[in-house]
Amino acid sequence: MKIGLLILLTAGFSSCEMVKGWFEVDFETTLNGDLDIDIQESAKKSTNDDTPFNSSATVDPFDDEEIAEYQDNITNIEITGIIAEVLSVNKTSVIFRSGTTISVSGDGKTASWKMGNDWTIIKGTELNLEDVGGTYDLVKEILDTFGEFEVSAQGVCSESGVSITLRIGIHTLITANPL
Repeated sequence: MKIGLLILLTAGFSSCEMVKGWFEVDFETTLNGDLDIDIQESAKKSTNDDTPFNSSATVDPFDDEEIAEYQDNITNIEITGIIAEVLSVNKTSVIFRSGTTISVSGDGKTASWKMGNDWTIIKGTELNLEDVGGTYDLVKEILDTFGEFEVSAQGVCSESGVSITLRIGIHTLITANPL
């Protein structure tokens, strides 16, 4: 009789964990930060208008409706990709020079990508920021705090008098369990 009761209790506890697994919700979302990069017209008249720039934007994960809905029940965040996309540019022949850096910062941590080549800035072009040296793990640590974080870009642009909107999008797969 005791052995039977022990088996029932063990099965009951393990089935509760199994039932919890049935209610897990997975959803994909992208956390976006839009950088408004305004590079003033240069006062110098030369053939080389290379001009430094620095721009940042704050991202609040709870601005995303699904994250806000499941905020107390999120059990895992997986980074599936990070993309920099040119949303707008007011000139042609604009180039971000090699060495330009894109970063995600928060909770005292920073993940950075330094461009090894020049990037021609044309509306709709994308730059895939790959997982190099654990950068995605670092971004995951930043997102795991669910605090606001910052996306930024700094470097040198081939033109002055240019306005660019650059979106940094962090693609995620989020698991939540409402039980």
